[in-house]
Order: sequence, then C-alpha cells, then structure tokens
Amino acid sequence: LQKIADHIDARRDELAMLLSREEGKALRDATAEIVRSAEIFRFYAGEVYRMSGDRVNSVRKGVGVEVLHEPVGIVGLITPWNFPMVIPAWKIAPALAYGNAVLFKPSELVPASAWALTEIINDAGAPAGLFNLLMGGGEIGQEIVDHVDAVSFTGSVPTGRKVAQQAAGRMIPAQCELGGKNPLIVAADADLDIAVDCAVQGSFYQTGQRCTASSRLVVDQEIVKQFTDALVERLKSLVVGTGTDPATDIGPVADDRQFAKDLSYIALAGAEGGRRVFGGEQLNRLTPGYYLAPALFDNTSNSMR
Repeated sequence: LQKIADHIDARRDELAMLLSREEGKALRDATAEIVRSAEIFRFYAGEVYRMSGDRVNSVRKGVGVEVLHEPVGIVGLITPWNFPMVIPAWKIAPALAYGNAVLFKPSELVPASAWALTEIINDAGAPAGLFNLLMGGGEIGQEIVDHVDAVSFTGSVPTGRKVAQQAAGRMIPAQCELGGKNPLIVAADADLDIAVDCAVQGSFYQTGQRCTASSRLVVDQEIVKQFTDALVERLKSLVVGTGTDPATDIGPVADDRQFAKDLSYIALAGAEGGRRVFGGEQLNRLTPGYYLAPALFDNTSNSMR
C-alpha cells in the first residue's frame, strides 16, 4: 500500500494529464485528485498496523470475550466516472488493507485511469489474483454482484437499487453510495465573498460532477439580490475550456449522454417556472467537446424537480 502511494506520487503529473484528457475536469482539479488518491493509500498503509477489535467481559465469571475482524473474502468494487482515481482509491485501499481480494469495475467512460491505477498496484507487488480489473458495462457489474462476497457501488440511484436488490437476494453485504441533492444555506449575516466562493466551488468545480455538489442555494431573502449579483459576476469570470489548459476552471462534460442529460435538466428548470439568470448554453471552443456554460436559476421552489 505504501508503494502504491509512492508510485502514484511519482507519476502525479502524468496521471493528472491522463485523467483530465479522459474525464474532462480541469487539470488543477485532476492534480488534486491524484494527490488525494496517494494520501488514501498511504493512510491505509498505516491502518494495517491498527487492526481493531473488542475485548469484553462475559456473563460467565472469569471468562472474557474477544471480538476480531476477519476479511470478507472477494469484494466487488464498482465505481463511476466523475472521480476515476480517488473513488477507486477509497474502495481499493481499505479492501486490500483488511485482507480482501478485489474485483474492480470502473465506469466504461474512464478505462485509461483505471488501467493506470491497476498497473501501479501490480508494479507495487500485489500478489497475482489479489487485485483484478474488469472492463465493461452493466452486464459486467451484474456478474460481479452474482459472484463476490461483498460489493461496494457508487453511481446512480436506479443502478444502486438493482445492486442492493441483487445483493440482498444472495445475502451479501452491499454498500451503495448514490446521488445527492445538496443545499448550501447562506444566512443574512454570512461573509458574502466567502459565501459566493463556496457556492461557485461547490456547484461548478470538478465540472460540477460530484455527488456533494451544491445543487441548491438557499439564500436569506434579505441578501438574495446582493448574493445573486455577486454570484453572476463570479460566473462570468469562470473559464470554460479544455481540461488540459491550466487556465480552465470548468472542463467539458464527460460524454454525449451526460451532456444531453444536463441540457434536459436546464430545459426542465425553465419549463417548471425557474428563471435562468445566467448560462446554461452550449459553448464552442477551439477543440471539439461538450462545453457548457455554468447555469444559474432563481424563482425556484422545493416543488420543482
């Protein structure tokens, strides 16, 4: 695990460029993700020496009870495309640290990042068969859930439901991390500059594609106009472009399906009565890609999808 972390660090710039080219996020964000991935493997290298358990008294006099944790066996790890290095690291590092074998299926949109991480794990000395990479779509994921001893899935709600139901049918543990709909609440006495910065970073950095994104901004009526005006000015300054350009703040959407989904939600927001204050239109840049201006709506309510 320590060697994996060292190898990731040594290849940081190369891996960040690969991730940015493949997934689209700004090179700055991609670099931070690579650094974080190494930190996770390094953390679990330490956790290997802290195997936890419990020792409690029995109801029988003079008898103690010791509780130890054992490996589950073979775990299936199914990860999305929005964080193609750090989400796999979150799952792979603890699985290996606690003695499990791994079947890893990345999103089919980010095979190069998954391949690079697999190469690093192999080069770090993982025994043959301990860590296994499986490429493919949903049918591969179904096969994994049908054969492993436990499964961890990060992705959409519909797919997560299927994974949970399939795992329940086999009576195996299932961990499902699904979509979020997160409010950022801005009180009247908030520092406006900090609040706007939090809103911009939370909503639009990492190309806005994270389950923790601030998808709703709940602002005190007393400052809503002041906040909105300041937010629009910040949005105007954001650079939308190819992820590998160091000047880029927001890279292109990952693929045509996600782009169509984004546009459909923008249209839906308007159809339900939201007022588009800024952005939301497709942009043309020097290189082809699914470039989208950051969108901001007001006049919205909790009844809107």
